[in-house]
Amino acid sequence: MKIWVSDTAADFSTGEARGVSVSADGSLLPGKSLMRVEGVNEAVLFTAVRDKSGELYVGTGDAGKILRITPEGKVDTYVTLDEKEVTALRIGPDGALYAGASPGGKVYRIVKGKSTPYYDTKAEYVWALAFEGKVLYVGTGLPGEIHRVQAANQGERIHTTPDPHVRSLFADAQGRIWAGTSGSGLIVRIDKAGHATTVYDSGKPEVTAIAADKTGRVWAAAGTAEMTTTSSESTSTPQAAPSPKAPKAGSATDDEDKGKAEVSVSVSSVRLAPPRGGAKGGYSAELVLFEEGEPARIVWTSNDEVVFDLARDDDGSGVLAATGPKGKLYEVASDASALTRTFDEKQVTFFAGDDVGTNASSAIYVRRAGEVSGDYVSAVKDTGRTSRFGTFRWEGDAPSGSKVEFAFRSGESAAPDTTWSPWSAWTGSEKTIAIPAPDGRFLQWRVRMSGEGSHAPIIRRTEAAYRNHNAAPAIESLAALDPAEVLLRSGSGGSNVLETSAPDERGIFTGLEDSKSEGSPRRLFRKGFRTLQWKATDPDGDPLTYDLDFRAASSSKWMTLRKDIREGYYSFDSTSLPDGDYVFRVTASDAENNPGDAKTTSRESVPVRIDNTPPVIRQLSSSGGVFQFEALDAASPITEAEYSVDAKKWTRIEPADGLSDSLRETYAIKLPPDAKGGYLLVRVTDASRNVASASFTAP
Repeated sequence: MKIWVSDTAADFSTGEARGVSVSADGSLLPGKSLMRVEGVNEAVLFTAVRDKSGELYVGTGDAGKILRITPEGKVDTYVTLDEKEVTALRIGPDGALYAGASPGGKVYRIVKGKSTPYYDTKAEYVWALAFEGKVLYVGTGLPGEIHRVQAANQGERIHTTPDPHVRSLFADAQGRIWAGTSGSGLIVRIDKAGHATTVYDSGKPEVTAIAADKTGRVWAAAGTAEMTTTSSESTSTPQAAPSPKAPKAGSATDDEDKGKAEVSVSVSSVRLAPPRGGAKGGYSAELVLFEEGEPARIVWTSNDEVVFDLARDDDGSGVLAATGPKGKLYEVASDASALTRTFDEKQVTFFAGDDVGTNASSAIYVRRAGEVSGDYVSAVKDTGRTSRFGTFRWEGDAPSGSKVEFAFRSGESAAPDTTWSPWSAWTGSEKTIAIPAPDGRFLQWRVRMSGEGSHAPIIRRTEAAYRNHNAAPAIESLAALDPAEVLLRSGSGGSNVLETSAPDERGIFTGLEDSKSEGSPRRLFRKGFRTLQWKATDPDGDPLTYDLDFRAASSSKWMTLRKDIREGYYSFDSTSLPDGDYVFRVTASDAENNPGDAKTTSRESVPVRIDNTPPVIRQLSSSGGVFQFEALDAASPITEAEYSVDAKKWTRIEPADGLSDSLRETYAIKLPPDAKGGYLLVRVTDASRNVASASFTAP
């Protein structure tokens, strides 16, 4: 039995949370209640800002409209600019709305629905606006510049970047201006004296957003996304395209958006840097934290998402990160991150206080009070193989007045599709639930939660038990060692003299009984013994036992050699068998861990020659100091021949044909004159290590 546990922010953040948030400490709870505003039909949403009266202003494309959304949710067109896209908005210290328009590079001041040109940057695009006191800073594209505007039509360029675009601006509490570029992804800081310093090179094409947390620490988001080319491009005239904060209408279908992120500008003369690594459709992002007196450090990364905007997290110690193309909103602190919400729209584009704007498709979500509810869908769990599902348990609280309900589904494909089981009926809030999903390799659960204030539920841990369907063991090899080779485990260096166990009621064979000591077996030699060795594995990691059977090669009748072997080898005394060829079969079983559902696998060896009969030595001639003889064997080739005179050292001799490899070999021994009449010993060995010896009188 295995258990799938989810109890950390990282675990829960792999799922989808719609109206449910993942806390940094790894809990699920109802999130902030957001309401989608009806009547927002513009193709692209670039940016938004809320004024002191609670009205929300939204910069859009492709008709140059600024929408106004009242606290009651009414939507109207506040003003329409001549340019196609309203790419930056800010509320000034005077209460007026300031808008950056593209292409054209102009900034407008808007009061009571009337727009007045405020500053002309002479650039093609205005990407960012930031106020430091009464001074307005403008970030532009083509060229990438930062302008400082003291009053209407009273501005100057204070910095030109090596990159084609300045995509983000932020004024910190010390009056410094932070700027993020597009092209090579630089972060530039300008002090109050106007001196610019590059403080970070992200190594990614674009710095998409800069913000501060409630303690004043500055955060920046940098990212990579695939460039796309639109049909509106011209080889001679620069054409505007949407920024990464909003895909251009008609540039991709909803399905295509799953694999693409739009790039800020498509022009003939200057393009954004392509994704590093060369992966088409690739995404990546990093969040960088700047703390006074400390080097910049990366605190969050993603290999499949891009961060489009950052905002202060009033409920935490870090920032909120709006991402695509999975429509996820994250809460990121310096030492942790958690999924805050998942939107049906694929791209969370910008923040405006507690409000959120999305693209693909475009939508505005605003905060509302009252009871909060939502649902969470877990990631898909791959159990590795078709499994039976057991009990689901959860730990947490469901106060009176709140509700927690679960549902489950399973399937055999990694991505849920029509072949999966339907979601089960919602269960009650019991802490232990029998998972109502059919057997399958993949499992998914979801929960819906509702509550308000102190009566909101919370889930801290979930456990889903499952057991893989038992899989049969696999035997990779089965072979016989050379004759007389045996394997034995021993806890000490000890002697190589082995004691055998007598035959017992289980059969005719004498075996070598291993000790229980650990370590690899030693390879030793014992005449008449044969060893079979095999390698087997179990997909479930179950312990295996083995049965060993044999039959004569000429017969189909199997007989038991030994049962319940736990090692991957077995040595036995082969002298109990007549000489001949035998086939051995090993059967692996996982019955020990699977009572009632055991699986077995068998494998046969190639024929193994059993030969315990020594060769025969026959004299051929003996004269003139030369002794000739032949060695014959009925089953195994002759491999070695030696002689000794008067019990002195053995001397190896070669056969007449020069190679010892036949059942019959002829040898000639040339002896010195002083050996005449001596005691001549001849010894021969066959391939089965059978030894024969004979004595003669030296010629």
